Amino acid sequence: MKEYKLKINDNNYTVVIKDVTDDAVLAEVNGKKYVVHIDTIANLIPAHEPQETTLLSTAPSPTTPSSKPSSAPLTTDTGTIVTPIPGQIISINVSRGEQVRAGQKLLVLEAMKLENSITATMDGTVSEIFVAEGDVVNQGQVLIVLT
Repeated sequence: MKEYKLKINDNNYTVVIKDVTDDAVLAEVNGKKYVVHIDTIANLIPAHEPQETTLLSTAPSPTTPSSKPSSAPLTTDTGTIVTPIPGQIISINVSRGEQVRAGQKLLVLEAMKLENSITATMDGTVSEIFVAEGDVVNQGQVLIVLT
């Protein structure tokens, strides 16, 4: 859970993020609860990271009954896939050199006891895999590079 103190047009707001899924955010703004549906999220990578601006896509992918809908990865124009949330790598579904299609599952990330399928956002070839099963990753960490 995160709390933000915001000032918009000289109005003060306290925003508490209660829960985040791949398509909605449960937020409390000045004590009143809201469900905010997500179309896309623009997320800026800190200056020390090689990426500049990333987008979070929320297109759902098929899931098994024991898992939640997929969380799409953050990606740059160059095909660098970074994790949208901190978690642990449960499985890697591709190998280096493999051709992938947009929407194809690349790996499964467990975060907050939910399994999130990280999918390709473009057609390409897996040129690098920077994680292994069992690795704990931070938000914004590079997972896979597609070319």
